[in-house]
Amino acid sequence: MIIKKIAVGNSHEAYIENRLTEELNVISSDDNNKGKTIMIQSLMYCLGSEPVFPSSFKFEEYYYIIEFEFDRTTYTISRKKDTFVLYVGKSILIFDNVSELKRYWTKNISPFPEIIKSGVPRIVDPDLFNQIFFVGQDKKDSSNISNKGFYKKKDFYNVIYSFAGLGEKTLSTEEISLEKAKLKRLKEEKKVLLKKNKILNSKEKSITYISKHSDRVAFNDKIKQIENVKEKLVDLKNDRNRTLNRRIKYENTLKELNSLNRTISTGELQCLDCHSTHIGYSSSIKRSFTFDVSTVEVRNQIIESITEKINSYTEELEKQTSEINIYQQQLQELLSDEDITLESIILYKEDTIDINKIELELESLENQISKISSSIKESESNGKETADKQNSLMEDILKVMNDIYKQIDPNGNLIFDDIFTKKSEVFSGSEATEFHLAKVYALVKVLKHPYPIIIDSFRAEDLSTDREQIVIDLFNQLDNQVIFTTTLKKEEIGKYNDVSEINHIDYSYHMPSKILQKEYVDEFTTLTQKLMVDILN
Repeated sequence: MIIKKIAVGNSHEAYIENRLTEELNVISSDDNNKGKTIMIQSLMYCLGSEPVFPSSFKFEEYYYIIEFEFDRTTYTISRKKDTFVLYVGKSILIFDNVSELKRYWTKNISPFPEIIKSGVPRIVDPDLFNQIFFVGQDKKDSSNISNKGFYKKKDFYNVIYSFAGLGEKTLSTEEISLEKAKLKRLKEEKKVLLKKNKILNSKEKSITYISKHSDRVAFNDKIKQIENVKEKLVDLKNDRNRTLNRRIKYENTLKELNSLNRTISTGELQCLDCHSTHIGYSSSIKRSFTFDVSTVEVRNQIIESITEKINSYTEELEKQTSEINIYQQQLQELLSDEDITLESIILYKEDTIDINKIELELESLENQISKISSSIKESESNGKETADKQNSLMEDILKVMNDIYKQIDPNGNLIFDDIFTKKSEVFSGSEATEFHLAKVYALVKVLKHPYPIIIDSFRAEDLSTDREQIVIDLFNQLDNQVIFTTTLKKEEIGKYNDVSEINHIDYSYHMPSKILQKEYVDEFTTLTQKLMVDILN
């Protein structure tokens, strides 16, 4: 993946960065507040990350555009607030949130990792995934992920495992627990048949029929299992209802757009020029993007985009229904009382037993026990095998991290035993910078991902000149595009100008805290016109 252009602006001011190359780029300035972080955050914002712009920058007032190449296909993507517009080939696609973007990206560009979150498979959000190749200037924490909240450190490990093809594909811990409970009941039924005269001495399910305490404990345990599955069912059904509502709204929108009615639900056809037939389509109620649909060409593009969204939601509905059915089956199994039946107890009181009937029941029980035992054994074996591979992968990452750290800082005494440090571990001087550099480098070397390496302030905490050169040499060896930013000291100004292995982009001439200028508005407007977007005043 190669970033070719980054742009940010509106109808009053803008800035466009189109000097990036496929190799190592260093964006520098002679002071802070010259716009480096704004451009890097604009790039990551367009890729679906959470906004971490400087507090003085009113980011919601602007449109953000990046142009990038992935697998020899050029994409242009724009974002304002939570709405995205993607231009690829001759098609325009509109996404009303990050979830829609990541589903399209996974299906059509490159798969996002899928992890198990709260017991449910989930395509990971870009904000977490992007941390594989991006280190921001702010919220830099070696002991945890950035923007922690919904996601935790464990989720980042699972992103790495999933990307490497080592994600969870066996029965979950909960599913194994349910299968083991079922196996236990079947074995007890088998004991009932084989040892009918000892039922009152049994310590298993059958005793619940004569013990109030055992019955209460068993019942409460089952209630907990049922409640757990029920909660997941409720969440999945709510998600499905939201998906269905979105699809219905877009289907209504499509009908209205085809007939050019003036009022629609998910967006609205509005008069752009008072008392005229100049009609526009707003991508959302918030009107993040507006498109002029007076012409057939633009209208067809919007219709094509909405049709794509409807198809995407239809696929999502099928997937959600499939997941719901799995949990419904689990709930049915829990609700069906498979404990020892009264008939089993009565068997012990009978003087005559039907041997053939018992043998058939015994054979059926043994087949079920064998099948479930094999399933559990296979799942646990695969789980252990996967865990071993995951440990091996992490060892490879840590080995590269430590090797790179020693190359950057031969006299350093740090030894990394995890990709996150302990909360109590405090770095001094440039150690934190070296940690993040080594981590990002190790992830690209081991995972062999195609994404650009983006590090805002790659020399933070006064990385020495000698170590900086080692870093530049190391990252220049990568096949990935690299984008670094740094603030130069007075005595360093001009140091990158004649370095052949660096594409130096100088921001020193920018006004402090004023990277956006009126002179770029025309060029920025041309970019938005390519996306068929009308910039709102």
